[in-house]
Amino acid sequence: MSEAALPTSEARDAHKAEQCEKLARMAGQIADFFKSYPDAQAVPAIADHINQFWSRRMREDFLAAFTSDSQELQPLVRRALALIRPARGG
Repeated sequence: MSEAALPTSEARDAHKAEQCEKLARMAGQIADFFKSYPDAQAVPAIADHINQFWSRRMREDFLAAFTSDSQELQPLVRRALALIRPARGG
């Protein structure tokens, strides 16, 4: 592979940002489904869906991107963040 074919740091960062936006959008779609539920049911249901159906990598990327700064996320998703299980082991 030539050097020109290798992704630059800038390209990798742009791809990672795009992936984080996609995960935030997906989490928002889950929240949209549960928004008619009482918060006490919606918040754990959102986390449960993510824990069950998102891959380990998706959860890792999501938590890495939004644990320290979750302002981009919908309010229900922000509250569910603490219930999303991090990936275990190697």
